[in-house]
This record gives sequence, structure tokens and C-alpha cells, in this order.
Amino acid sequence: MTTVPILRSLWRARYPVYLLGLAVGLVMMWLPFKTFQDNDAWGRQLRVHGVPAQAVVDELVHKRRNSNTMHLRYELSGAQHQAEVGCWEVCLPSGSAVQIWVNPNDPGDFVTDFDMLSGHRGRLQGVVGAAGLVLSGLMAVAVIGRGYQRRRDRRRHDWQRQQRDQRRRQFANARAGRKRKPSRRRPNPD
Repeated sequence: MTTVPILRSLWRARYPVYLLGLAVGLVMMWLPFKTFQDNDAWGRQLRVHGVPAQAVVDELVHKRRNSNTMHLRYELSGAQHQAEVGCWEVCLPSGSAVQIWVNPNDPGDFVTDFDMLSGHRGRLQGVVGAAGLVLSGLMAVAVIGRGYQRRRDRRRHDWQRQQRDQRRRQFANARAGRKRKPSRRRPNPD
């Protein structure tokens, strides 16, 4: 095998991998939306089946520009618990009272009256979704680029074939012997 067919076969093997990467990237982009829906469903279920309790904002922590956290303290079944809630939409000052519904099987799992679940849920899925966006974008560019390259290669191949056929016709006509120019070296026998 020569080098060119080997490279072509490697490219043909890579093209389905690009399509697979595009599909994986799209699934990765879908994950944060699915997690968001699951978290909303779990919050609604906790409001129905959870144990109501009163929590107090113990501390409000400002880490970065859009990364604020409220530390809540609450009592459930005689035991004192503390948990944190990310505050993107609602940030209450220290000492504020908050109504929560707690999972009876896991006292650290609750939903607030402003529909925030305890902990920082969905951050990892958000990162995976961003990586999926980058991956699917790169794979889409590769697939589209390969389509344009194949089109350009096809046009170049057609042009080369036309040039080759034209040269063959010229060569075949020159050898036919019928339409030769008279030679200047030989005198005409007339």
C-alpha cells in the first residue's frame, strides 16, 4: 500500500469518530437541562412529602462575584442541623427566618420556600454541559470542514481528469498521422 491510500483510509476511519463526538457532545449539553428538571421534580416532591421546619440564616458568605452561599441552621426531631444553600436568586441577610421542607430519610436534604434545594446541586453537570458545547462545536466544525474539503477535492479531481483526458486526446490526435504539419526539412516531392 502506498502512503496516500493509507492516509485516506485513516481519514475515513476518523470521520465516523467526528460524528460520534458530535453526538456525545450533544448528550453532554443535554445533561444540565435534565438535571435541572430532576431537581425541580425533587423539590416539588419534598414540598409534598417532606417534614416542614423553620430555618434561620446563620451566615451569608460572599466568595466571588456570583458565588454567594447562605448557611442555614434548623432543628429537626430534637437534633440541630446546619446546611448551605446557594443563593443566585434570593439572598437573605443573617438572622432571617426561612420555611423549609426536609427529607425525613436525609435531614441534610431540604427545599426552601423560594424553591432552592440544599447544597450546590448541578454545578458538575453545568461544567459537563459546557464541555459538551465545546466538544460538539469542534466536531461540527470538523464535519462541516470535511464536507467542504471533499467538495473541493471532488472539483479538483474533476478538473484533473478533464486535463488528463484533454492531453490524451491531443496525444492520440498527434500520433494518428492524418493532420500533421508539413515538415520544413524535407522538400515537398511535387
